[in-house]
Amino acid sequence: MDGLDAAHAYSASDYTGTSVAVHTGFPNPAAERTGAPLSLDRLLVKHPSSTYFFRIRGHNWHHYSVFDGDLAIIDRALDPQDGDLVVWWQEGEEFVLAPFVRTAGQDIWGVITTIIHSYKEGPIHDEH
Repeated sequence: MDGLDAAHAYSASDYTGTSVAVHTGFPNPAAERTGAPLSLDRLLVKHPSSTYFFRIRGHNWHHYSVFDGDLAIIDRALDPQDGDLVVWWQEGEEFVLAPFVRTAGQDIWGVITTIIHSYKEGPIHDEH
């Protein structure tokens, strides 16, 4: 390995100009705690008291890159802007996803901030 010990971490900046550390072998999760841990709720939820999670059902939204089974994070505190993907209530029927366009008659329920798409089909179950 060009004189490098297999368990030795080396700086990628030596080779690529980046500051990403590259490790060989299995990393020790407790070895480097330099940054704060990632928190999906902090990253994806700006207004907790007005944020809702919806499971998408159906195949009508593929042209928006939203698929059956995806999880939509919807923030009701946001004012929709033209082009935002929103959830609105279609009178007497159901919730509908659509890009926001300022028109009369839309009962906007909330703005979709994030769509989470799982690559594994079905819910993850603990096998134990």
